[in-house]
Amino acid sequence: MKNRPRTCVACRGKFDKNLLFKVVRICGEGAKTLRFDPAVKLQGRGAWVCKKKECIEKARKNRAFERALKERALENVYEELLCAAQKKFFPF
Repeated sequence: MKNRPRTCVACRGKFDKNLLFKVVRICGEGAKTLRFDPAVKLQGRGAWVCKKKECIEKARKNRAFERALKERALENVYEELLCAAQKKFFPF
């Protein structure tokens, strides 16, 4: 299976999935929720964002995950993304 590029919801750039963070919409028990998926293992509709602080902030400001996944993103999703972006160095 080909490894196709994923599109960042903030900058609209196309990158390999190991250069992006994934946020997944999970449907369960009658409720939908958005969760940060650091291991890229969760099942469900996903949206991707660059591992740069600027892109995460732009996605928050423009409500990009809410548009892409048709569900309200809680503030803790963005906080988890920002925390994960600060913990590692990504040379790109």
